[in-house]
This record gives sequence, structure tokens and C-alpha cells, in this order.
Amino acid sequence: MPKRLTDEELSELKVWLTDQQINPNKMHREFSDAVPVANLLKKLYPKLIDLHNYPPRNNTQLKLNNWETLNFKALGKIGLQQTKSMLQKLATGTPGAIELLLYDIKMQSKAKQSDRIDDQEQAWSENDDIIAVNVSKKIGDAIVQVPQKMILYSIYENAIRESQAKDSYLNAANQKIAHLENILKLKAERIEELCAQLAKVSVRSLIKQHNFENSSPKSLLNFDNIENETNSKNIDY
Repeated sequence: MPKRLTDEELSELKVWLTDQQINPNKMHREFSDAVPVANLLKKLYPKLIDLHNYPPRNNTQLKLNNWETLNFKALGKIGLQQTKSMLQKLATGTPGAIELLLYDIKMQSKAKQSDRIDDQEQAWSENDDIIAVNVSKKIGDAIVQVPQKMILYSIYENAIRESQAKDSYLNAANQKIAHLENILKLKAERIEELCAQLAKVSVRSLIKQHNFENSSPKSLLNFDNIENETNSKNIDY
């Protein structure tokens, strides 16, 4: 049996899963396959997970294959390599197994976030343009000194100017886009109008052809007689 989490750790895990938009009550039913864990790791480590590698499985052996892939491609790379025995427990839905893994993922994620904050603090401390000063703030009934990051006003002005320049560029680009969209709309309307005119011409042509083909031979004969009589009169004259 895998190590069991304490009631406090389980409570922390459920809160964390809820924050990750995961229903903690469906762990045993849905998490025997590695797909939900892969989706979770995709949020935490986007570059590490390719979801195409984890198709949903129903068979226990195929679920185990998914877990082995996840173990090799992701869990091992974040320091959470699982044993074959643990992978088997995860694939068969052994109580306590998935909770333990998810709790380890939670702790690893928090450690990563803490390291990121420490790196940011280090960058601030090495930047001569950023200084830390203590300011007085009222917390409850007490006045305490709180450290606050500050920058030179000239840097703030430069940032404002850069932001305004970007806003102007975006506004100009949006105006061009609106103009091009209007041109496309007018062209579409013109094309529709020309198509309608072409359809009318085609219909008239078909009607004329139909009338000509259905004309009686007698009418054609009378037309020939009229033409002959006209020619005869012209000769007599």
C-alpha cells in the first residue's frame, strides 16, 4: 500500500485541486488513466507536455502504458519519478496512490513558484534602477514599516512614453484594419450585384433561345415568303 496522506494534507490537496478546476471527488474514477494528470501538468509545465502522447484509455494495460509514458517524459524530469509498482497502483486505481502523486505535484509546483519569486527578487536587487524603501502603512491599529520597490521617475516617464507610442501604433493599425474591412465589404457587395446581373442576362438568353427553338415551321415559312416578296418588288421597281 502507498503512503497515506494525513487529513490535513488531503484537505490542502482538495483546495488546490479546486483551484486548478479539478473536481477532487472524481479522483478515483477518472485518474486511473494518466490523461487528467497530463492535462494538469500541461498547465503547470506547458513545454513539457504534448497531450497527443496521452490518448484516453479504458483497458488497464493501456492505462499503464500512458502512465509509463508520462513517467518517462514528464514526471522524471520534474523530480517525481515513479516506481513500476507505483505506476501499477495508479493504473489500477489503488486507493491513496493518486492522492499521493497529486500532493507531490502540488508541492513541486509551489516550490517552482517560490523559486520564480526568489529569482525576481534577485533581479530587483541587482538592478541599480530599482531601490527598496520602507513606507509606513496602517495594519489594523498599528503603524508598521513595509518595504516597497521604487524606480526613478525618469524611468517611469520613459515607460509611459513607450506605452503611448504603442497605443498610437495600435490605434493606427486598427483604423487600417477597419478601412480594409470596409473595402472588402464594398467589393463583396459589388460582386454580389454583378452576379445578380449576370444571372438575369443568362435567364433572358435562355428564354430567347427557348422561344426560337419552339417557333412553328409555318412562322418561319411566312417569314421566308415575306422576304421573297420584298425582293421581287425591289426587282420590279
